Amino acid sequence: MDLNHSAIKEAAEDVYYGQVVLIWARWFVILAAAILAIWGADDTGELTGRVLVLVVLMGLNFFLHGRTMMDRPANSQLLIASSLVDVAVIGIIIATWQQDGFSSPYFVLYYPVIFAFALVFPPRLTALFALLVLGSYLVICLITGPSIFDIDNAKPMVERIITLGAIAGLGTYYWRIQRDRRRSGDRPSHQETNALV
Repeated sequence: MDLNHSAIKEAAEDVYYGQVVLIWARWFVILAAAILAIWGADDTGELTGRVLVLVVLMGLNFFLHGRTMMDRPANSQLLIASSLVDVAVIGIIIATWQQDGFSSPYFVLYYPVIFAFALVFPPRLTALFALLVLGSYLVICLITGPSIFDIDNAKPMVERIITLGAIAGLGTYYWRIQRDRRRSGDRPSHQETNALV
């Protein structure tokens, strides 16, 4: 009974403290997407469409950031839903801001979203989320242009899949280190803190 209560408390702490990570990761995605949108737009009509997509992310993040600042933190379901919206919006960006999904450089926006998710949620949920992201990215690339079947494009696509999966693994590894550290009651030593700085 006590172990179950401890696990629930740990999960709640992960969500409570981790939502800040998700919020700031989303701000970085918004900033990077805004720079790329301005840089890559050919006319004002195209730029307007791109800005509207970014407004969705900004609105969601203002909502979550405001809740945090008002001491009304989001629960895990809301954070998962917001992360799924991130994946959907990034998918729209990849599918529509270039001629085809494979040649789109915007797949890099998945990295901070996956990493932040892995820092907050347990490994099984992170694995499902990463598989969803990888699957949706592959589907977008297949639908927008079957160029990933070309032998020249297969290697970069495999590299992207591996690195996106690896970033989920790295986030999960760090999540486990922090969980073990909290369970043992250890705090980083002064030397470890200085090494991080």
